Amino acid sequence: MEDVDRVSDLPDSILCHILSFLSTKDAVVTSILSTRWRYLFTLLSNLDFDLGEFTSSDRRPKSSSSKIFLSFVGKMLFFHKTNVDKFRLKCGIRVDCCHVYGWILAAVWHALFACRTLVALKLDIHFVLDVPKGVHFPSLKTLFKNLFTSCTNLEDVIIEKCNMENINNFNISHHLLQSLTILHSSDSSNCWLIIDSPNLAYFKYIDHVVGRYSLENLQSIVSVDIHFIIEDDLQADATALFREISNVRSLLLSSTSLKVCFLHNCLV
Repeated sequence: MEDVDRVSDLPDSILCHILSFLSTKDAVVTSILSTRWRYLFTLLSNLDFDLGEFTSSDRRPKSSSSKIFLSFVGKMLFFHKTNVDKFRLKCGIRVDCCHVYGWILAAVWHALFACRTLVALKLDIHFVLDVPKGVHFPSLKTLFKNLFTSCTNLEDVIIEKCNMENINNFNISHHLLQSLTILHSSDSSNCWLIIDSPNLAYFKYIDHVVGRYSLENLQSIVSVDIHFIIEDDLQADATALFREISNVRSLLLSSTSLKVCFLHNCLV
């Protein structure tokens, strides 16, 4: 009785779903299985590129691995034939802006700053985000980093490792915002943090005490988690911050936060 390859007889949609559980590099390798699998990788809707997969299994110089990685990504995107539902690229090296621009075009065929279907956006690079006036993300609900205006349905904001050296007023104002997390910023001693979000229910702050706080319209706040990072002394005053969250149902304070409270009689 002859062996029957029942898997290869499955429709493209099912085979591509199977390949979606692999990294893009491994999915491309399946093209050598048979003619049936040769071009299936061009139909993947989830693209996942990681430079680490090109450097961990051999002893090639990092520069050589980087060139191979960039070539692989470029060829993969060139032959790609379908819409992208999820695009992830992890590359801890310096690359030319032309590469980055090409990756963005591959992930979002139309204008990035007017993508009506974008739901979650994460920016995890050391850079200053200069948002053009025409930005419009009507479907965006989860945001990691800086965009606020024109995101009319924004519900979740995470701001991590933000350099506030040249930021005098850091204004977070949004009528639908429900969750706000601020983590590990730098050079924030002279910054004025302004939060005006009437629907904000959850606020997590693991950071230094900034120069000044102004919190308004927080009538919906339910849970607050504050962990002050104190490196020098405890002279920084966070009275305004504690005053505006006095009616929360759940309040979690670290030992350093309590020290700041008692030093300035914030709990009186």
